[in-house]
Amino acid sequence: MLFANNDYAYLIHSLTTSRNNFNVEALNYGCTVHKHYLPYYFFPANQVVGDDGYFFEKDTFIFFQSNVRKESFSKFDAAASSPLGLISLGTLTNEELKRLIKCALKSKFIPQDIAKELSIFKQTL
Repeated sequence: MLFANNDYAYLIHSLTTSRNNFNVEALNYGCTVHKHYLPYYFFPANQVVGDDGYFFEKDTFIFFQSNVRKESFSKFDAAASSPLGLISLGTLTNEELKRLIKCALKSKFIPQDIAKELSIFKQTL
């Protein structure tokens, strides 16, 4: 989840992956735009990126291609409360979250209304 308010949750609706599915060449920590159209965020293994020392155990990619969406908070809350639920593994630091949102906003696949709201939220971090 990128952020939530009383009405909506803004999500990256894809699993993070340790696979380099797009065969990107650069493995630089942070945001890179692949071939001028596909931004992705790369977390190297064991790089502390969250509160309480949270890190990913494997190199991890988030590709921003039609996967940032807005869901009603009640739907998100219901999913979190279900038996299979959602499990929080860690929380990104505000600075890391700001960098991740900045990267997502480079995607041409994010709807304008969501991009505008994410931009406003990013400024509060």
